Amino acid sequence: MAEMSAMPPFRNAADIAAFAATSLDARLAGRDLVALFAQTAAVEPTAPAVDYLPRGMAGDDAVRFSRQALSDGATAIAAQLRQHGIGPGDVVASLLPNGPGTVAAMIATLSTAILAPVNIYLDVSQIGVLLIESRARLVLLPRDPPAAIAATLDAVRSRLPAETICLDIDTASLPVPDPAAVPLAGRARSDRVALFHTGGTTGLPKFVPLTAFNLAAGALISRFAYGYSDGDRVICGMPMFHVGGLLACTLYPLASGATVVMLGPLGYRGEGIVGTLKQTIAACAATVLVGPPTVMAQLATDPPGRGTLRLIVNGAAALPRALGTRLSDAAGVPVVEPWGLTEATLAVTSGPRDGAGKRGSVGLPLPYCAVKAVRTDASGGASGDCDTDEIGVLAIRGPMVFEGYLDRPSAQQPFFPDGWLDTGDLGRVDADGFVWVTGRAKELIKRGGHGIDPGMIEDALMAHDAVALAAAIGRPDAYAGEIPVAYVQCHPGAAVTAADLLAFAQARIPERAAVPKDIMVLARLPVTPVGKVHKQALKLDLTHRVAEAHARDVVGPDAALQVDVTPHPLHGLHVRLRVPGKKKAAVRQALAAFTFHAEVEAID
Repeated sequence: MAEMSAMPPFRNAADIAAFAATSLDARLAGRDLVALFAQTAAVEPTAPAVDYLPRGMAGDDAVRFSRQALSDGATAIAAQLRQHGIGPGDVVASLLPNGPGTVAAMIATLSTAILAPVNIYLDVSQIGVLLIESRARLVLLPRDPPAAIAATLDAVRSRLPAETICLDIDTASLPVPDPAAVPLAGRARSDRVALFHTGGTTGLPKFVPLTAFNLAAGALISRFAYGYSDGDRVICGMPMFHVGGLLACTLYPLASGATVVMLGPLGYRGEGIVGTLKQTIAACAATVLVGPPTVMAQLATDPPGRGTLRLIVNGAAALPRALGTRLSDAAGVPVVEPWGLTEATLAVTSGPRDGAGKRGSVGLPLPYCAVKAVRTDASGGASGDCDTDEIGVLAIRGPMVFEGYLDRPSAQQPFFPDGWLDTGDLGRVDADGFVWVTGRAKELIKRGGHGIDPGMIEDALMAHDAVALAAAIGRPDAYAGEIPVAYVQCHPGAAVTAADLLAFAQARIPERAAVPKDIMVLARLPVTPVGKVHKQALKLDLTHRVAEAHARDVVGPDAALQVDVTPHPLHGLHVRLRVPGKKKAAVRQALAAFTFHAEVEAID
């Protein structure tokens, strides 16, 4: 990466080995992510870095910012940070929507301090907790926030401790530095430069610290995986508080000389943006699209013409096999599904961009990355490596793997012996080295002690033409512990019943115990801010249905009954019921066989 020459082809494992024959240190030559971007600006300062579409769709007059303008903007913001006394050990939290000013602020912070992007769609109290636990000394806030998040950010601002510094950023433009401003500086290899929070939709959030070397390694690995070059125009519609939006869609392409096409401040969440994405891709001459499965599902119904588009990259969550096939065939371009996680600075595997992959696989381990499947014992510890095609817990090792969660004891760190990261994903590695993710260890549906992979059910349902999204989860059951059920979102106008879908799935699921006992068709499945189906929300809904049904059987159809289900840090889910006082004991007994924690109170 010492020069901006084109990446070699990525057709197979031999191409990966040939690339990795030159050491990572030799390719990086001591540079971090900021220095890699600065090099592109030095080589061709007037080349476009960001094309910003204010409304995020075709028909906008794109505002273009050159590499030099972006570098200058970052230099100006870095100077402001230093004026506030911010240095390498300080945490700077970002609550910024997408925009060129946000990109500049991120680069400035990576050059100066520790960047901690925070999910702007959380509620005010959750954001407050993250700011406190990250020890943020300064908070970046938008000068003119979009209406969708303005009230939240105003409330956050009003509740900040007096000692916390606020720095307002114009996210839609770039500042001009003082002529005497200190140029952007690179960071030492071991410097901690970023702090991402993760786990907020499934449990208590954890902080993932990443070093300058982690990010530089991730940039090089991603450049090889996707073949980024100065001729690319990469769509950025994912939020920049997420590694997908900040790294995969923005900083990694910029460090490779590509242009980032930014879809307004809210990206894919903006009104009308996904519905007009096909036209936007054509109007902006985009070459690479990165997006979550929810976006892929909508594109599959109205695919873009090939035109300039050369690659579609799924991100944020697993892509159902049938959906990936449908989109690739319709668009006429490869759809690759990388696999990785925040703790590994994003991608670890990817399907070949220039060769034949294996549909359903997440591809081959990328250069400098190692992947294996591990057998585990009852306590979750490693008990040996799996054989070829044997399913186990996937473990990874390499220069992109983080050092461990912030402020967590060793017992809570996700590592097997010898530095192998326990990803929590179940999967296998085949004889050709392709990695197959079969599910999440924590998402397995445990029916009578038998583990059922929800992906098997979801793949079967996604093969139906009417289905846009599917999510399988375990319904609490007094006898079996859990039984499989599914939630489905259909394409607009689709005429299909739950019974139709159940019959369709039953014919395609080879394991009888995995056939869902019920299918619930919703107008829209809940999704996280980055486009993952929000299974925690579905688990809350399903547990509510079960608790209410069993309590109703006891209290009768017309009696007063209140049911609330909330996440709980110790019990997972906490069910609180208010019932007629004389029915309390009977309701407790009816719910005692379930694994969820239930609290029953008198309503009268």
